[in-house]
Parts: sequence; structure tokens; C-alpha cells
Amino acid sequence: MKTATLILLTLMLVACNDAPESNEQDHRGGPFITSAHYFSSTWPKTFWQDFERADVAAELQQIKADGFNTIVLTVPWRGFEINFQNPVTDSVETLYDRFEWLLAAITDQQMQYILRVGFPHDYTPDTGITGMQQCVGIYTKDQTRAQWLNYLDKVKTATAPFTDHLAGVLISWEDFWCPHFVFPHLPENDRLQHARQMGYGEWLKSKDSNVLRVLLGVNELNHHDIPIPTTQDESYVFYIEFIDQQLDQILVNTQQVFPQAALEIRVDKDPVKQGESFIWVGHELYLDESNHRGTYWAPFWGAANQGELLTAEQALKNFRYFLKYVTADGNNTNHVIEQFNFTDNTPYFPNNANILPDEIDDFLLASAPLLKQYTAGAGVWAYRNYHDNALYNGSFEMGLNGWQTSGQTELQGDEFDRQLSMTNGSTISQSFIPVDHFMLISAYETVDWCFVADAHGQLELLINEQPLHLAKVVPGENCFPVDAAPLKSSTPVQVGFIAHSDLVVDEFSIHGFTQDLGLYQTNGEPGRYLPAYRQLNQLLLDD
Repeated sequence: MKTATLILLTLMLVACNDAPESNEQDHRGGPFITSAHYFSSTWPKTFWQDFERADVAAELQQIKADGFNTIVLTVPWRGFEINFQNPVTDSVETLYDRFEWLLAAITDQQMQYILRVGFPHDYTPDTGITGMQQCVGIYTKDQTRAQWLNYLDKVKTATAPFTDHLAGVLISWEDFWCPHFVFPHLPENDRLQHARQMGYGEWLKSKDSNVLRVLLGVNELNHHDIPIPTTQDESYVFYIEFIDQQLDQILVNTQQVFPQAALEIRVDKDPVKQGESFIWVGHELYLDESNHRGTYWAPFWGAANQGELLTAEQALKNFRYFLKYVTADGNNTNHVIEQFNFTDNTPYFPNNANILPDEIDDFLLASAPLLKQYTAGAGVWAYRNYHDNALYNGSFEMGLNGWQTSGQTELQGDEFDRQLSMTNGSTISQSFIPVDHFMLISAYETVDWCFVADAHGQLELLINEQPLHLAKVVPGENCFPVDAAPLKSSTPVQVGFIAHSDLVVDEFSIHGFTQDLGLYQTNGEPGRYLPAYRQLNQLLLDD
């Protein structure tokens, strides 16, 4: 979900809602895209390990019946590939197999698909690299850039039988986030090191030296010794342009493998300090791009973001400005709002504006003409509400990968749905860093421990081998609130389960947050806004 940077555009949007109409030039091709990101009953960070093949056909049929014609798949780079410490990574063949199987299932439904390649969130252990190292590497290391192309080649090979249904390939600026959100906040020596690795000083030689001296506040320039600026430096305006060009190079490299690739563009603006105030500087919108660009929207665009609830009319006004901005008054409408987040409960910014719940239906239906005029498609991120499950391979679809066991345990089922048989006294456990696996563990007082079982019995949750909760198990789904305090850690924590009776278990989850868009609940039951969104899809697909 888009969180931290979306708030930055607030002041600019408020001032610009009354831009005049212009003559739109339509760059779109193909049918209008109504899309849904697909995470089955899991969530984005565990989807590829946890989705159960037995559920897929019915879920895709339901998505299609709701008026969606396109599935968006996030395809992790770190996770599908491992051993990044080596010059050439190794593929996790099981994930590529599941990927190809899922593409076949999508095309069997006569649906299109869009790939978001390079998604950075995945819990696969022992990849040989952290998310930060991977992000830094693609900007600074030839080895990482070569690994990126190798990964893309493998993804393309997997998609080869299904290219007739491929509606687009996206890379997101948000997936290569470290130059934006990390580098400017590092100590000066680190900022200088990254500047030299990325060629920032050499790039600055192309800029007017007088302007650069004024922005830096120096009389003599030594380009080799210019660090990445902080966000409080006036020269940050040059760094914004530099990072846009660095990101563009990733796109250019991606298009070597996928010519149809485009960017999920950065549509927020960055503040550059000017005395005691700020100037808002935008990013490259790729208005000359012929491929489908990606965009995203939520109600806090253009709002004061003081916890207010907007009327449908207010939200539509802000939405109209957003559309005119990302299309340059309709000069390139070939973008897909693949994250049309008409309501948002992401926990990081609780004061972000939302639409009055009773007016969301009105907003959705009234947005149809704007979407048809200014876009090539729209879709949802959280088609089905999901929990921030911190466990890796909690459904055992990857066998016992990621788990340690003692006592007698045995996998049951087949590739369509696996479960784990535990005898009395047996244990399973895994270790992870909680602050990396939960959305915002510091804010939780309790977390929910859930699983499915086949019989009555007892199962106990252990944290670092210390008992936390003894559960009386019933057949079917079991959920228990447990104290979150032992999980508020930035160092590895061992989570274990010990069976006090013979049980067959499945679908383990420990979560504290539920992403809620209101289309489907986590159990698959229809949500409040589903009827209106179905009507919206019908309006968008009507000629």
C-alpha cells in the first residue's frame, strides 16, 4: 500500500482542483482494464507460499463474476530467487512452478494478467541478502543489476505460454525505495559513499555550476566530494531529478527483457526547503510512454489529512484533479489505476482522510465517467481483506520449508492442499524478526493466533520456548487473542507450537492488522461496498 509519500502532495492538490478542461488525446489500446490484485485468502508477503491450489479456480471465477477482467500478480524478486551472495542467484523452482500453474488457471478463465515484477516483500529465508542490500545493489553494483536481468529472463520464460493474455508489466518506484527514503537520512560519510557509487557527482557536472554553487553554498566545486543531500538541503532539488533518472535506467533495463514494461509512476511530490517554507517538486510522469503506466489513488490525495471524512463531492473534486495531473490534462490517458483505494485503513497514518462510509457507493458510481475519460483501467489492491500474517509457509504448501520440527510430524494431502499431522508431544517452530513481519507490531496490544484443525485437542503457542497460550482446539477454524508484548522485538524471535494431542493442522496465522477495502471479508463473505463496485465495473465495461 502507498503510505508515507502519498501525504506529501496534499498542499499542491488543494490549490489546483479547478484546472480547465482540455482536448484529450487517447493513447489507450485494447479493452478497458478492470483489475484485482490476487492474494487468495493470504496476504501479499506470504501469497506465493500459502495460496492453496484447490481454492484458485473458484476464487478466479468469483473475481470474473464481479466484473474484473484482469488479475494483477506481484512477483517477488528476492524469494523467487535466492543466494544473492553469489554472482548468479538460484531459482526457487517450486515458486516458479506455482507461478506458471497460476498463470494457466488465469488464462483458463479467459482473463488477462498484469505482472508487477520486483516486488520486494517476501519471507523466504536464507536468500543471502536483505531488502536494503538488494535495493542499494541495483543502484550501485553490476552484480545486482545482472541478477535483476537474470530474474526477469526467468519470469519471461515462465510467462511464454501465456503471453496472449499479458496486459502489461509494471515496475514500481516504491519497490526501489532506498534512494528516496533512506539515503538522504544517513550520516554524511555514508551519503558520500553512495553518491560516489551511484555517480551523483559526475551527473552534477551536467548542471549549471553557478546554480550548483549557490545551492550548495560553496565557491569552489569538487564534484567527487559532494554527498547525497539531506531533505533539508536546497540542492535536494537536483537529487530528485537524479533519482528519477536512476529509476528510469532500471526501467530501460527491464524493457530489454519485457518491451511492454512501464513504471508505476511516482505521482506524489517532494518538498524542497526554501528558507522557512517548501517548494513542491514533482517527478517524471512518463507522459510519452506508450505502454500502460501504473498509478494509485486514495482519498487523502488533496485532503487536509486531519482525520476528516470527505463527502463524495469533495473526494470527486480531488480525484478529478489527480486524473488531470497524471495525464497532463488528458494528453496521455494510457494509465491503469491498479490501486484504486477508495477507502484506506493502513495503520501508519491514522489521520489520513477517508470518504464518509455512507457516501462511498455514491463516489464509486460517480467516478465511472472520470475513469473512462482519463484512464485505461482501474483496479483494487485488497479485493479480499487480509491479515498481516507474520508466519512463513503457514499453510505448508511449501512442505516444511522454513519450519523446524521435533517429534513425529508428517505432511498430508497433495499439491492442491497440504496439511501437517502432529502427534502428541511433537513441535514445530520458526524464527523471524517481528518488526519486519508485522505491519506495525509496536501498536498492537494483542495479536490473533489462528489455525485450522481436524479434531478436538490442545495446542500450545510458545515464544522463545516460553509458553504463551494453551488453546483448546475444536474442529475447523480456531482463533485466540494473545499478548503481543513478546513479539515487540527487532531481533529474531522463535515462535513454536507443541501438540498436546494428536492433531492435523493447517493455515497457521499470527496477525495484528487487517487490511480492509470492504469488498470481501477475510472469510470470503461479501463486504459493504461490493454491490457498488460491481456496478462500477459494469459501467466501466459498457461501451
